[in-house]
Amino acid sequence: MRRHVIGLITAVLFLAALYLALWPLEGSANNQFLLGALVRVGALMAVIWLAYNELCRLPAWLWAILPALLAVAAVRPRWFLLALPIVIALAILKPRTKK
Repeated sequence: MRRHVIGLITAVLFLAALYLALWPLEGSANNQFLLGALVRVGALMAVIWLAYNELCRLPAWLWAILPALLAVAAVRPRWFLLALPIVIALAILKPRTKK
């Protein structure tokens, strides 16, 4: 069900961007900003929609690390260059569990 909702949100974002591109808002200086935001967020949601099954398989610890990694990238962009390879190495080198 969640994948369907993500697809619906994606379609609404792209339709809103198309509407705004064809009929711009009167007297609004933020037309291009809003149009760009709708297209970018729509594209991101489309990627999430396509990769939803794979995203469900990600380990739980990675979901905890991701916001911290984004915060590091926002505050100290150069530290991000060091933190990203560490997280990738942890993801690759973790011990495999047998099912």
